[in-house]
Amino acid sequence: MRVLVAGATSVPGLPLLRELNSRGHEVVGLTRSSAKASDIEAAGGKPVVADVFNAAEIAATVQDIGPEVVVSLLTTLPKTGPLRVKDFEPARKLWTAAGSNLVDAAQKAGVRRIVAESVIFAYGYQSSGPAVMDESDPYPGPPPKGGDAMLAALRGMEQRVLSSGQHSATEGIVLRYGAFYGPGVPHYEMFVRLAKWWAMPAIGGGGIVSWVHIDDVAKATANALDHGRGGQIYNIVDDRPQSFADFVRELSAKLHRPRPITLPPRLVGLLAPYAATAFGTTWLPLSNAKAKGELDWTPIPR
Repeated sequence: MRVLVAGATSVPGLPLLRELNSRGHEVVGLTRSSAKASDIEAAGGKPVVADVFNAAEIAATVQDIGPEVVVSLLTTLPKTGPLRVKDFEPARKLWTAAGSNLVDAAQKAGVRRIVAESVIFAYGYQSSGPAVMDESDPYPGPPPKGGDAMLAALRGMEQRVLSSGQHSATEGIVLRYGAFYGPGVPHYEMFVRLAKWWAMPAIGGGGIVSWVHIDDVAKATANALDHGRGGQIYNIVDDRPQSFADFVRELSAKLHRPRPITLPPRLVGLLAPYAATAFGTTWLPLSNAKAKGELDWTPIPR
């Protein structure tokens, strides 16, 4: 199958290229920077340089490639992770203008399916909820402080993808990834370095986060090419939601380092207000039952 991956050199992009290549797919990796072409080739993809913000250029590019499936990984965040809402500004622009251009281009080219990256925080930033949440209520929570436009852009991108099949031959699927961990994930590798130095604090609070290993992201996304239903959201998370504090404590224990210092969200919020909300007080214990059942996918035990 010919697959076009937009955002091919992103954190999930290169593992996905390798996974698709190992399955025998013909993989084309889209990038805006010719300097990244060698990374795409090394991962088993054919590099194509095009600007997703240029509607005419991306439409012509997709038409010329003629993929059966387009995978949209159009998200960009700081390597350390977003600390403030303003860190989402480049991603917000991708979700709005670039995301719309890519969906339109896929529809015009008659692409069978578009699979788009989203994130668990599309559910919102509620501080309480049921013991386990599934995809049946897609938008239950409010935005973080100052993040109205950011969350609206993310949810708007999802809706453009999900509704694609209602007025074109291109059906859309949205994958909501949990918080990434594993080799090659910049913020996780930073956590490991800091934990080794006993400098990685645990954020306290009552929040719960759903996590996912980067290898599971690649496998679930590759499975979504042929599995799942158009117009559906799938939680791509592992089996064990836990607080950020417990995640950091387990990481420190695995590295045989002392138990980390726990800081209250209010204190963390002085330097990293978004991180304090997302990882200190937000309630997101998510079910992966739908993805397991419909995408024929099982995450690695953690």
